Formats: sequence, structure tokens, C-alpha cells
Amino acid sequence: MRRLSGCAVFDLDGTLVDTLDEIRAALNRVLARHQRRDLSRDEVQKLVGHGPYTLLERAWRATGMKISRSDSIELADEYSREYDKNPPGMSRPYPGVTEGLQRLVQLGWKLGICTNKHGDAARSLVRELGWERWIRVVVSGEETYRKPDPRVLQLSFQQLGAGIGRHLFIGDSQVDLQTAQNARIEGVFLSHGYGQMGSFRSAYFESAVNLFRWMAQSGPQLKQAVCEGVDLRR
Repeated sequence: MRRLSGCAVFDLDGTLVDTLDEIRAALNRVLARHQRRDLSRDEVQKLVGHGPYTLLERAWRATGMKISRSDSIELADEYSREYDKNPPGMSRPYPGVTEGLQRLVQLGWKLGICTNKHGDAARSLVRELGWERWIRVVVSGEETYRKPDPRVLQLSFQQLGAGIGRHLFIGDSQVDLQTAQNARIEGVFLSHGYGQMGSFRSAYFESAVNLFRWMAQSGPQLKQAVCEGVDLRR
């Protein structure tokens, strides 16, 4: 089997970062303002994955009312403003993610993010976590196309400067795997997030630590990294 190309794009929420408490806090403030009931963490987990417009439509449906797409667009803007008010530190990387991203870049990997999250919020979170040193591109479905449309993922790899090779898209949902399949990119499922793998056949990892170890060992820069003293066993 061909070695991995050294170009990888990640989903953000539920894949690299647990953002569910931050999403829930902002969403419940919007719901309360419109006299809707609060949603629990488990309820919100079932609503995420398709971007802010769908999130608001589903939240209204879950609280007993159907809204139009035009209403969801207005509410999504309100939600975005509330999200920006959340205090720093509510969203936390999953164990091993920060160290893994750093190690992959040391090995010569090019890394990006493709998310349905609001672009400004995604980039702000990357900066807050100090990942702008390692994440070269952040492409948002809210600003371009929305997953599972393959164009948003293709744009991510285009901006990453990826040529022909065995590239990876890593996510935590059927939407992510469908996007990878639509774009003819190798999909990888990380099970610690919010979604389900469904019937898709792909590489599967229960933890980010195991994922990054596999990427490090299967990537193009392994021998060079060993010579330079990068410890792949941590």
C-alpha cells in the first residue's frame, strides 16, 4: 500500500476539540431569548454536524416548533454572536491532540481544517489553542460549500498545496465520511466525537493518540524524523 502523502485535513468539532459545552451554552442563550426550553448536552450532541443553520432548525424542532430556512439564517447569526461571548477555555482539545499535531508537523506533514462551523469561530478557536503554527488552512462550509459537498474538502486540499497522493480527511461523523467519499479522499473515523460511523468502511481509531501514531508511522518523513531525533513512541 502507498505511504500516506503527508497532507491531512481534519474536521474540528468532535474530532480535534470537544466544543459541545460551548455550542450548548450559546444555543441555550438563543433559545431562552425566544422563550424556548434549554437543551441538554445529550440533546445538543444529536443536533450538531451540519452547520449553524441546520443546528438552529433542529433546535427549534426539538423544542416543538418548525422554522423556515430564512428564520434559521437570522437565528444562526444570533447564535454566532452568542458563541463569540463564550469565555475562553470552554472548548478543550481531546487528549493527545495538541502534541500529535505538533509531532506531525515536525515530521513534515501539511495540516488543515474543513468544518461546517462558522469560519470566524473556527479560526478564533485555532488561535486560542495556539494551533495556528501547525494548521495551515481553515475552510468553513458556512463561507463556501457545506459538507458533504465534496467541493469544500477539495478546496481545503487545494489551499493546502496537496498534489497527487494518498491524502486523509479525519472526522467523527457519517457526514465527514460521506464528504471524503464524495471527494475521493481517504476517510478516517475518530470515535471519541459526537457522530456515528454508519455503514461506511474506513480506517477507525478510538483515540487521537492511536490515530497520530499511525499517521506518523505511515507518513513519508518517518526515516528523516528518526534521524532528527523525533520521538514517535510518546
